[in-house]
Amino acid sequence: MTREQLFAVFFFAVLAFLLHEVYRVFAFFLTAFAWAAVLTLVFFPVYRVLLARLRRPSLSAALMTLLVSTLLIGPLATLTGVAIGQGQSFYEVLQEKAASGETRAWFESLRNNRLGKLAERLLPHDLEGSLDLSDLGVQGAQKGTALLISELGGIARNVASFVFNVLITLVMLFFFFRDGRKLYLAFRDLLPMEPEHKDAIFGRLYETLSAVVQGMVFTSVLQGLAAGLAFWALDLPFALFLGLASSLASFIPLGGAALVWVPADVYFFTQGLWGRGLILLAWGTLVISLVDNLVRPLVIGSRTNISTFFLFFGILGGLQAYGPIGIFIGPVLLATIVVFLRIYREEYSG
Repeated sequence: MTREQLFAVFFFAVLAFLLHEVYRVFAFFLTAFAWAAVLTLVFFPVYRVLLARLRRPSLSAALMTLLVSTLLIGPLATLTGVAIGQGQSFYEVLQEKAASGETRAWFESLRNNRLGKLAERLLPHDLEGSLDLSDLGVQGAQKGTALLISELGGIARNVASFVFNVLITLVMLFFFFRDGRKLYLAFRDLLPMEPEHKDAIFGRLYETLSAVVQGMVFTSVLQGLAAGLAFWALDLPFALFLGLASSLASFIPLGGAALVWVPADVYFFTQGLWGRGLILLAWGTLVISLVDNLVRPLVIGSRTNISTFFLFFGILGGLQAYGPIGIFIGPVLLATIVVFLRIYREEYSG
């Protein structure tokens, strides 16, 4: 082995060790960094306009950080607080009705109406005889609601951790706004690739991330508003709580907002409120679900040039691998792989 080869092996071994140790140092903050990076990319065009007017990077970054925190954190905290309050009230009402026997009577009436009789005919007789649908329904409703409240209340019970993560995200947001372009150019220069290939990779990455963020958030807001207004107009209890739940459920690839409005529709039918049930069924099918089926593919698919099939599993796999931030990381990884495959085909294929 020559002196140059020995130096190269030593250098890259030390570099790999240092990168691993740096990862260990910053691993705790990676989620906050990722959210800050996503928010920076989304709002960076606004920052550039503000910077062109003020010509002071630090002041522009501070104003943008204040703007983003006001737009996102304030309304989210308010809605979450109200939703937790309504959810706890819903849980208390359910417990009270279960203790008084009213819930059991409701499930018995459900078993004796048209929907219940249809379900009994569809169920196997041996399974039907082994299940007490009243007990099963009461326990399922109680445990499901308790689980939902525990998840929503996680932020309230871990205020210190939540505030700390938010502060880290806001601090990184400021520095990403102010120094993001310098960091981007420094990282870009380290890549041993042709300039046009670098442009293709980072251009696709930015376009994909912008499309996914805008498409997911826009779809979530529209579905939450459409569902919440329907629940309120049809006099469904806890309309705000269920509307926020619909908005959050829209991020789930399987089911989406239907995970909320379909059970609400079943509630109307089981109560004999056929008019409200039919209205919600029509509204959910033609409006709430249509928003998801039209807006999301239109905003995301048309800009990323990724098929709906791969986009669906990219979001689902991203959620599984990275948690909530995986909604954005999954499609970005797919888009980056597409660019690398195209570069490989142009440079190395036959």
